[in-house]
Amino acid sequence: MIEIFKTSVQNDLQAMVVKKLLLKQNPSLEINFDLEDCDKILRIKNIKNTDDMSSVFKTLYETGIYIEMLP
Repeated sequence: MIEIFKTSVQNDLQAMVVKKLLLKQNPSLEINFDLEDCDKILRIKNIKNTDDMSSVFKTLYETGIYIEMLP
Protein backbone atom coordinates (compact mmCIF):
# COMPACT_ATOMS: atom_id res chain seq x y z
CA MET A 1 0.00 0.00 0.00
CA ILE A 2 1.20 3.53 -0.78
CA GLU A 3 0.25 6.38 1.52
CA ILE A 4 0.60 10.02 0.43
CA PHE A 5 1.09 12.91 2.83
CA LYS A 6 1.29 16.68 2.69
CA THR A 7 4.28 17.91 4.74
CA SER A 8 6.13 21.03 5.78
CA VAL A 9 9.51 19.66 4.63
CA GLN A 10 11.28 22.51 2.83
CA ASN A 11 14.52 21.16 1.39
CA ASP A 12 16.48 18.07 0.43
CA LEU A 13 18.49 18.03 3.65
CA GLN A 14 15.37 18.04 5.79
CA ALA A 15 13.86 15.30 3.59
CA MET A 16 16.99 13.17 3.97
CA VAL A 17 16.92 13.48 7.77
CA VAL A 18 13.21 12.56 7.91
CA LYS A 19 13.79 9.60 5.60
CA LYS A 20 16.66 8.30 7.74
CA LEU A 21 14.59 8.61 10.92
CA LEU A 22 11.64 6.76 9.41
CA LEU A 23 13.80 4.01 7.92
CA LYS A 24 15.58 3.53 11.24
CA GLN A 25 12.23 2.63 12.80
CA ASN A 26 10.97 0.56 9.89
CA PRO A 27 13.58 -0.41 7.27
CA SER A 28 11.00 -2.14 5.04
CA LEU A 29 9.38 1.17 4.09
CA GLU A 30 10.04 2.76 0.71
CA ILE A 31 10.08 6.54 1.13
CA ASN A 32 10.35 9.42 -1.31
CA PHE A 33 9.59 13.12 -1.38
CA ASP A 34 8.32 15.42 -4.11
CA LEU A 35 9.45 18.81 -2.86
CA GLU A 36 8.59 20.44 -6.19
CA ASP A 37 4.90 19.90 -5.44
CA CYS A 38 3.19 22.72 -3.52
CA ASP A 39 2.19 20.17 -0.83
CA LYS A 40 5.78 18.91 -0.34
CA ILE A 41 4.57 15.36 -0.89
CA LEU A 42 5.85 12.41 1.10
CA ARG A 43 5.09 8.96 -0.33
CA ILE A 44 5.51 5.86 1.78
CA LYS A 45 5.13 2.36 0.40
CA ASN A 46 4.75 -0.81 2.50
CA ILE A 47 2.87 0.61 5.47
CA LYS A 48 1.27 -2.57 6.73
CA ASN A 49 -0.67 -1.54 9.83
CA THR A 50 -1.73 1.28 12.11
CA ASP A 51 1.44 0.90 14.21
CA ASP A 52 3.53 1.78 11.15
CA MET A 53 1.30 4.77 10.47
CA SER A 54 1.32 6.03 14.04
CA SER A 55 5.12 5.78 14.21
CA VAL A 56 5.38 7.94 11.07
CA PHE A 57 3.13 10.62 12.58
CA LYS A 58 4.93 10.46 15.94
CA THR A 59 8.40 10.76 14.39
CA LEU A 60 7.47 13.72 12.22
CA TYR A 61 5.60 15.44 15.06
CA GLU A 62 8.66 15.06 17.32
CA THR A 63 10.90 16.65 14.68
CA GLY A 64 8.52 19.58 14.19
CA ILE A 65 7.38 18.51 10.72
CA TYR A 66 3.74 19.06 9.82
CA ILE A 67 2.11 16.01 8.19
CA GLU A 68 -1.38 15.47 6.81
CA MET A 69 -2.63 12.35 5.06
CA LEU A 70 -4.02 13.05 1.60
CA PRO A 71 -6.97 11.07 0.21
